Amino acid sequence: MSGVSKVFWGIFLSLFISFCVKAKVSGPCANCHTMHNYQGGELVSANGTRPFLLKDSCAGCHTNSSGSEVIVTMGEVTKVPIVNTASEPLTSLAGGNFYWVREQGDRKGHNCLSIPGISEDQTLTEAPGKPTSASGTSCAGCHDRISGCESCHSPHHHADDSAPVVGEEGGWYRFLNSSYHGTNSTGVKGIEDDDWEYTVSSSDHNEYNGCNNPYGNEDNSMSNYCAGCHQQFHGINYTDTDGNVVYDNQSPWFRHPTHLALPDDPDKEYYYYNNPGGSGPGSYNPLVPVARDPDELSTMTGPSSVVTPGKDQVMCLSCHRAHASPYDHLLRWDYDGWPGNGEANGCSVCHTAKD
Repeated sequence: MSGVSKVFWGIFLSLFISFCVKAKVSGPCANCHTMHNYQGGELVSANGTRPFLLKDSCAGCHTNSSGSEVIVTMGEVTKVPIVNTASEPLTSLAGGNFYWVREQGDRKGHNCLSIPGISEDQTLTEAPGKPTSASGTSCAGCHDRISGCESCHSPHHHADDSAPVVGEEGGWYRFLNSSYHGTNSTGVKGIEDDDWEYTVSSSDHNEYNGCNNPYGNEDNSMSNYCAGCHQQFHGINYTDTDGNVVYDNQSPWFRHPTHLALPDDPDKEYYYYNNPGGSGPGSYNPLVPVARDPDELSTMTGPSSVVTPGKDQVMCLSCHRAHASPYDHLLRWDYDGWPGNGEANGCSVCHTAKD
């Protein structure tokens, strides 16, 4: 190698190592990439070369094909969260696990068609609550069927996500900004738990961005991202069977409110979040997470155990897992089986007078 080449590669490796130190993914490049997809006389990726010289697909890297562990180590240091296990997972990471929809049926989760063993939903032909703006044929890949992981995620594994609140510069919170038509307005902000909620407590968890306008759509919030496919579960009105427009932003509610703050009113049961019979709200309960007021989240340096009525909000993920769960409708708890199942009733964390 010439002296000039040595200098070039020295500068390149120095810059590359400096860049990777800040990135979420660490470890040798060969953990994820192959230069020519050929080693020892065989293809590294049996399905041919992949974009960005990757060895495997999203599902391939995030699947445990031989066990139930939900975090595996690639190489020596690279920790990989698993969203699809061969057997029932030992625990659930924040998003849940596609095992349940693969093995127990459509009602348990999202039918992501790039996950091995998952087929199209046999009941639903499109996303329930699908927005009318997504009626075109070009929208079907995400809004009718979830064709793949990139329907929801736009992977940026080398982005610098070292800031406490991960946004655009960090590749968005959990890469949540569809690869197919994501924009700066649709990406999600949040604080990422460093082990994907493998361990979880009142002070050890993800933090989710709420919104200032409950029914706006350009605020980088978690629930409005979900509304991209389930908008009619989320808006301020709907049309009943007689064609009448019914507004649900007042009592009585026709749908569960989303992205509205817990009432800052001691006369209402929701004020006593996770603390029935107490004198004020209890600590953050990871089983029933809340979204944070955006102005509040922007000042946070890590997860908090404090829940503040009047600011902290109910969101889609307060009740649901994103991928799949052991319960129908991707719920975080056994809504249908309570109270006879002996499990926690997540509803009562907010509805403290009804346990």
